[in-house]
Amino acid sequence: MSELQKFSEDARRKIVMEVLSGTLSKEQARHIYGIKSKSAILEWMRIFAGLERRLPKDPLPILKNMAIKEDSNSELKARIRQLEEELKLSRLKGRAYQIMVDIAKEEYGLDLEKKSGAKQFKDSEKKNQK
Repeated sequence: MSELQKFSEDARRKIVMEVLSGTLSKEQARHIYGIKSKSAILEWMRIFAGLERRLPKDPLPILKNMAIKEDSNSELKARIRQLEEELKLSRLKGRAYQIMVDIAKEEYGLDLEKKSGAKQFKDSEKKNQK
């Protein structure tokens, strides 16, 4: 009986997840679960990732799948670039705000920074109670 037949798909997925999460090494998982084959867990990882060890007679579906993954990778890269730009803009806004607060303090004597533990203004308390 091969290792593939010995373990159910759920059991194989559980073992692979334990290895991928770092809970167990492949070697530890082999010993704990009594897996004799040294390459079984690696093979299961390939299967669950959609990668076959040998190409089938018709490799076209796999090539199409790879093209889809490349498209999604380019979409992810574009999203990362967009988020990096938004982060850069957010940091610039934060820096501009800090400069305005510093100028207000130096030029006009206004302290705009919130003090920790500051009490609310009495009119504000009355409005919040209504």
